[in-house]
Amino acid sequence: MLLTQYPEWESFSRKLSEEEVENPHKVIAELFDFAHLPHVRDLLWLWLKTTVNGSFITEDLEHRERTSIIFLYEKIEKLVEAVHILHIQHQYSANKSL
Repeated sequence: MLLTQYPEWESFSRKLSEEEVENPHKVIAELFDFAHLPHVRDLLWLWLKTTVNGSFITEDLEHRERTSIIFLYEKIEKLVEAVHILHIQHQYSANKSL
């Protein structure tokens, strides 16, 4: 995969608090406190169907469903940053043990 060059600051967290940067596992816990795995899957499927069908603002979706999709998106943004931190920590540990 071809990687685009980004400024170094793009590799740092934008969404995580200092506490979450220090403990990225907290972000994972927050996601699953919000919804259990089957519900996360259902929301992701609803999100995809809504995006493909273009029905986000129609009456096809209840306000609660729209709110849940937005909330899930915010959780996923943080999750990606937390996983990136864990990935960097793992690479550092692996290289350190060599």
